[in-house]
Amino acid sequence: MFKKSISILIALLMVISLALTGCGKKETAETNNQETQTTQETKQKVTIEFMHSQPEEERVSTIQKIIDDFMAKNPDIEVKQVPVPEDTYMTKLTTLISSQQLPVLMESNIDWGRLLYAEGVLDTAAHTEVIDAKGKDAFFKGALEILQAPDKPEYIGVPVSGWVAGIWYNKALFEEKKLAPPTTWDNILKAAKALHDPSKKKYGIVFATEESDFTEQTFTQIALSNNAELFDENGNPKFNSPEMKEAIKFYKELYKYSPKGSNGVTQVKDAFVGGNAAMAIYSTYIMPALYEQKMADKIGFAVPEKKTAAGFGMLTTIAISNMAKPEEREAAKKFISFMLEKESNITWLHMSPGGANPVLKEIASDEQYKSHELLKAFGETSSKVPEAFNELKMLGFQNGKSHPKMGVITSKLVIPKALNAILVQNANLDKEVEKAQKAMEEICKE
Repeated sequence: MFKKSISILIALLMVISLALTGCGKKETAETNNQETQTTQETKQKVTIEFMHSQPEEERVSTIQKIIDDFMAKNPDIEVKQVPVPEDTYMTKLTTLISSQQLPVLMESNIDWGRLLYAEGVLDTAAHTEVIDAKGKDAFFKGALEILQAPDKPEYIGVPVSGWVAGIWYNKALFEEKKLAPPTTWDNILKAAKALHDPSKKKYGIVFATEESDFTEQTFTQIALSNNAELFDENGNPKFNSPEMKEAIKFYKELYKYSPKGSNGVTQVKDAFVGGNAAMAIYSTYIMPALYEQKMADKIGFAVPEKKTAAGFGMLTTIAISNMAKPEEREAAKKFISFMLEKESNITWLHMSPGGANPVLKEIASDEQYKSHELLKAFGETSSKVPEAFNELKMLGFQNGKSHPKMGVITSKLVIPKALNAILVQNANLDKEVEKAQKAMEEICKE
């Protein structure tokens, strides 16, 4: 009887012990869950700013949509956009550099990027990590080559879009005269002659001749298609080289079949869109005007070529400041990577259809990208245009480096003044070339 009572007592103690243990585990689990929940609730979001030069209300709304989509997929990151008018953008950047208060993310381009790099405020390693993660082969090669840092294998920004310039031509007129597309110098000149009839105010070609950077941009394609570099291997100007003189002579020959005078952006655009010129050298920003005039399906696009093909253009990039904290840096990389994804990149491009073109090969041929009514109207031309990024070239940019005095030469209009004098004022070519050569030499001594 005594043994039986002891057994019952032991059994009761075991049951009580197990019950207490179970309660303890339950309380511990509940406590851990509460602590985890509290930690997640009190965890600070990483907040980064994205400064850009697209202050128009419609574009701000579109960019906010991209940001909202990103934050929905990355709830631990908050992105705040800071729109700044383009004409005050560089002033704003300069002020922020001086105060060491740059935003983590900045819209940039080739010229701005070089300035920011010279100031030592870019995280080029972060840019390179984003590009490597996407895959360099995903981009048109020229879009990356032009963004290389001058002294290391990294990039001054991550390209997200860009515009290119080339020769726009009326396909119907070319077909009527059985002319080949204006790709080579010979084809361009032959077409300009064949389609020139000034008595009826019809011109073979129209391009920039005024004293402005538009003329330098236009001439860049002609010069570099002849391998006419502006500087030698030691960085000395060689505007008087045989290759450069040959390019100027060709530019002058084409001028015979162009409207006379100092032609600028308005004159070139109006002459071509108005049907008074069979060809025009202009950027992709002419596409909306052609679309409005219902000319899109009649227009072709070509990049000039002699010894090599040469396109001119400008890239829109997103740059990361090296003032960012480690967690901000990672958040910024995630956002730029998101900007390179199909949906967000197409949304960005469609803010300015035609003007902004894809730098990613897969987007250029993507049906969703081409589905915009403007791009659809241009047919296959809208897919062909971005291929010009493969041949993107700029005067003064050689061997992965931009000449330190190129900006000064451009700002002083040395090349446009020489070309305007030779073409419009019929000045002596050799004398004007030497005059420009000396001007560049003086600038390089400063």
